[in-house]
Amino acid sequence: MKKCFTINPMRTTEDFLEYEKLLSKGIFQGIEIFYPYTLSDSSKKTYTENVEKIHKKYPEVEVVMHLPYGRDNDLCDFTNYQKIVDRLKEGIIYTSQFKTKKLTLHLGAVKEEISREVYIEHIVPILRDLCNFSKTYKMAVMIENMPGKGELGFSPEEILTIIQKVNLPNLKFILDTGHAHVSGYENPLYIRTLRDYLYHMHFSDNDRSTDQHKRIGLGNIDFKEIFFELAKADYNELHCLEVIFNRPEELLDFAQDMDRVSR
Repeated sequence: MKKCFTINPMRTTEDFLEYEKLLSKGIFQGIEIFYPYTLSDSSKKTYTENVEKIHKKYPEVEVVMHLPYGRDNDLCDFTNYQKIVDRLKEGIIYTSQFKTKKLTLHLGAVKEEISREVYIEHIVPILRDLCNFSKTYKMAVMIENMPGKGELGFSPEEILTIIQKVNLPNLKFILDTGHAHVSGYENPLYIRTLRDYLYHMHFSDNDRSTDQHKRIGLGNIDFKEIFFELAKADYNELHCLEVIFNRPEELLDFAQDMDRVSR
């Protein structure tokens, strides 16, 4: 199993030194970073330099980019989406220095009074544009499943429909176990429906009430059935921990959790 963990832009240089120690043990084969566009110039420089140090010291460690998301990066905003597309492209250019091949993407929010089909038709040309731009850098765009019906990319079938309508080989799927559990659609259903496009995983646990980013075993997600379906799908890409933690060394325990439930 290839393991991964996320590094948000607020992590300190001291944290990065601890990450280097973790990577030296060979337990993790990937990191998922974020485009630090909201930081001050000095903080952005520090984050970038710290990621670059890891990339140079451990070139075999895969670097995944989580593109900007949230209210300010809503691709379903019919008025402002082009500005957001431009920001996402800036993020793609930024992460190309780390030889990134995978881009995690949230699609955006939907309004109940507007048909989801309208949003799907809106997002298809946007995704084609992003995929064609990403192709220049040999990257794939990955749609992440969302926990609530107020966002596009909610059900397995909706994501499958979008991917098939875009019809480009570098549009993929990333499964977030916590999002799936909250959505009410079981994780195995996402895997079975989208196994041909599954390219990355976010692992965290919750009690199904909200997306809590808990350590595996502290919620009620059935991870054994997830790994059973992943084996059937012959999934061999990264398994990325997206768990809230204080000290980087906690990731060693989280990695052991993953080994335990995968047996």
